[in-house]
Amino acid sequence: MNMYIDIVGACNLSCPSCPMGNSENANFKKAMQLDMFRKIVEKARTEGVESIFLYNWTEPLIHPRIGEFVEIINAAGLRSGISSNLNLAKNMETAMLANPWFFRISLSGFYQHTYEQGHVGGDIEVVKANMIKLHELKQKHGLTTRIEVYYHRYLDNIEEEELMRQFSQALGFEFSSGFSVMMPLEKTLALIERDPSVTDTDRKTLQRLALPPYDDLVNLVRQYPKQACTLKDDWLVLDCNGNTVLCCSIFNQTEYQVGKYLDMPLAQLTERKSTQSNCVDMCNRCANNGLHIYAMSPNTGSLKSHAINRIVDFHQRSINGLPVDSDRLGRNGEVSAENFDEAQYLHMNQDVKNAISTGAFTSGYQHYVLFGRLEGRLGAGQYSVV
Repeated sequence: MNMYIDIVGACNLSCPSCPMGNSENANFKKAMQLDMFRKIVEKARTEGVESIFLYNWTEPLIHPRIGEFVEIINAAGLRSGISSNLNLAKNMETAMLANPWFFRISLSGFYQHTYEQGHVGGDIEVVKANMIKLHELKQKHGLTTRIEVYYHRYLDNIEEEELMRQFSQALGFEFSSGFSVMMPLEKTLALIERDPSVTDTDRKTLQRLALPPYDDLVNLVRQYPKQACTLKDDWLVLDCNGNTVLCCSIFNQTEYQVGKYLDMPLAQLTERKSTQSNCVDMCNRCANNGLHIYAMSPNTGSLKSHAINRIVDFHQRSINGLPVDSDRLGRNGEVSAENFDEAQYLHMNQDVKNAISTGAFTSGYQHYVLFGRLEGRLGAGQYSVV
């Protein structure tokens, strides 16, 4: 069991695919007190928590006593983690000198004109300067912190990824990347349910995402085999008031909290996630649309293939001067559910028919959506106009 804790209620940036930039924030200007945090860490240690990461939606370097938070976790024998956009230098040194087990730098470009679109209000040159300072601090004090740079992949920033990889690795940092998604869960549900709360800014944000929750993506994740939600079952999420929240993809932490962490045993809090009526309703809405898959596994399997297909189509169209309609990217030759020919597909793909007989797939259409379309399988039926 691991834990995410927002020790503050704010962020210094307003990223449009994050709730700190696209949703109303009830915890703005709030911060967790050290005395409460000490009690939380001690209880977490006795309940088998192994790691505590001082972030979920917010920027932990805002807290002036961030170093002390890290020290409390380390003293309890647990792994400590920080994730930052690294636009703030004020508390960076005290955080780093506390020697957290893990320090992630989240960014989305190498040049400012690209970076500022995903990290609104940030300055990539400030970030790069602070990355150099982190490297110097680690070298000077012999710190053991794992520093990872995480690059958010959008449709239009892939060409800058290698530049940031080289810059990061030259500093001795680990480097990873992942496809951009729309968060929080409430916003994603609003989009797919056509809720009137969706803004023009939200729709504009979708146009850059590698994995926007358009109808084709929702159809894809709905076809995934049923699986448990590790975000709910394997993680504890606390807001800066010490409330335990349903999961890390939820932002309305007032409505979807299941109790004060310090007031209840872990078993009771975990049970409430699965029995509290509003949480059950939210989990059902999420799982029925496959959005737990979207949140858990955007960088693997069929979702990864879906993102790459969209990115390739985007760049081919851009290079050739063709119009780019984001919700149609990667859908050339797609056969709709209404036009799909199940019998013909199975007749022309005997391996799929065999896989269905073993229980690997429920239908030819499920295989087609998850794998067959991008594999170029024949027999799906008439092409739909997308």
